[in-house]
Amino acid sequence: MKSLLTVSNEAKTWLESKMSGDDVMGIMVEVSQKGCAGGEYKFSPLTRDADISLLDKVDDNGVTIFFPRTDLLKLMGSELVLAQDEFNTRLDFKNPNEDSRCGCGESVSFKVERD
Repeated sequence: MKSLLTVSNEAKTWLESKMSGDDVMGIMVEVSQKGCAGGEYKFSPLTRDADISLLDKVDDNGVTIFFPRTDLLKLMGSELVLAQDEFNTRLDFKNPNEDSRCGCGESVSFKVERD
């Protein structure tokens, strides 16, 4: 059975180098309402003392991803990847639910709308 979200090997390796320590239990992914296309992915480490009662989680390729339940339809079927160019390295998604991206590639709009 395919996971709800998948994690590329490159993203896994990069995350392992950035999120070390016993207090980190995974990465938090949120879709915020900002950016020129209407939404941006926000990534942050999630520590063991965080309240996860309103979050869903997925484990793939040795990485635990937490996300608000309200973002499920926007993230379903996505692959967490490492985006790199000559100036920047960042986490991103290959996401079949995106409708479009802005010119910089960091802001997205979705085919599904949040309730």
